[in-house]
Amino acid sequence: MKIINQAKGMKAIIIASILITAIACKKEIKDIGVPSSKIDGITASWELKRCSMVDELSLIKETTSMGDFFTVKNSNKTQPNITFTYANNIGNYTVDTSNVLINFFQAPNGKWSFDNNDFPTLVTFIPTGGTEFSLPLGASIRTVDSVLKFRKPVYCGTELKFSYVLEFERK
Repeated sequence: MKIINQAKGMKAIIIASILITAIACKKEIKDIGVPSSKIDGITASWELKRCSMVDELSLIKETTSMGDFFTVKNSNKTQPNITFTYANNIGNYTVDTSNVLINFFQAPNGKWSFDNNDFPTLVTFIPTGGTEFSLPLGASIRTVDSVLKFRKPVYCGTELKFSYVLEFERK
């Protein structure tokens, strides 16, 4: 009988210890404040630092650097450099596409918009005199982020063949 009572007592002590530990270790939920504006995050000047082509049909997603297509001869300057502005609920962009072999942006300027200003997944571009197109974002963009990534998928019919990944750094 004494052993049974000791076992019940130990069981009660163990349960009490677990409850006290669980209560003591409970993480305090803190308010992180209002989410940062994604419009403010993209509104800046950006310089192309890396461009790669990803084989979407490959099991290991083979990647090839395309940086040479965006380097100005006799210079270490890369292009295109893009600037996003936003005023009066209208987004505008300008891009330097001179001497570029592959021009993803069609025209040196135009309008832009997010698919959702709070949680954007892609940017729609309307080039002046060009055809509207959208580029998926590689990640959400905030004012503290120094890298802006776009992925430009290329299809043959309905099949995704490859993608260009453009990585810009905030100037």
